[in-house]
Amino acid sequence: MNQKCYYIVTPLLASGGPELAHQMCHELLLQNQKAQMYYIKGPNKEPIDKLPNERYEKYGTSHVRSLEKVEQKNSVVIVPESSAAWILSLKKCRKVLWWMSVDNYILNTKLTGWDYFDILEPEVSLHLVQSQYAHHYLLERGVSQDKILYVSDYISENYGKFQLPAAFRKDIALYTPKKGGDKAIQPLIEKTSWLKWIPLQNFTEEQMILIMEIAKVYVDFGSHPGKDRIPREAAGCGCCIITNRQGSAGFYEDVPISDRYKIETLFQVKGKNFQKTLNVLSIPWKSSPKHSNTYWQEGTEETMKKSL
Repeated sequence: MNQKCYYIVTPLLASGGPELAHQMCHELLLQNQKAQMYYIKGPNKEPIDKLPNERYEKYGTSHVRSLEKVEQKNSVVIVPESSAAWILSLKKCRKVLWWMSVDNYILNTKLTGWDYFDILEPEVSLHLVQSQYAHHYLLERGVSQDKILYVSDYISENYGKFQLPAAFRKDIALYTPKKGGDKAIQPLIEKTSWLKWIPLQNFTEEQMILIMEIAKVYVDFGSHPGKDRIPREAAGCGCCIITNRQGSAGFYEDVPISDRYKIETLFQVKGKNFQKTLNVLSIPWKSSPKHSNTYWQEGTEETMKKSL
């Protein structure tokens, strides 16, 4: 009997989703499974024969070079939800849909004016979810529980490897502008003069770790389309985490911090009570809250190994 071969579909980008895809391929190889990356670009279904970003070299993966090799009965093709429509064009192989995000799928349906979920669902052998947010969405869409499997990702072991003593922490708050929450954070920046706000953009991994090691707070008011990586990285480095309640942040399983650190509305951001909460967290700052440790454990490599 032919051994299954897994092909993990991903665009050639340097971001959270492609990194998660390479992690999956890496873990399958460690378990003596046949697995390759399947790089895509645009609507072309033929695999792209290019080397990935150097940040993925550590995963030791290879990539498939022809669609003919993929279209076999012993193939299992794992497709991210952002490319869900690809599943409809695959004929011979087993198809798995990986919900790294919910919002990307919803956005695509709005852009095209076509929600093809009911056509897609019979073609899918298994749904993988990276968050409780995605799990909840699939159940609401009528997918049976036995077709859903939770598969976590993990963050680099370099985050949290070393934490500076509290005395070395600075009155710094971090945020991620590209996640779309910078407008909501702006009123907070204007009212918290005791904090230096630094946007996390154009940093290497080494620079990200260094800045997270000396900061006290990470604030994320983005859409949280999946279980986001940066809040876990910041927690691993000892930062206190503050979010809104959008997307996966509305689920404790995805963002396991106290409700007092989850902001419901912009009115709360402008309110004195929230500013007081920030003040308590940052000045004086003695040690990272217990919730940071819980959050960190959710992002370790071991969680993916257990779920595969």
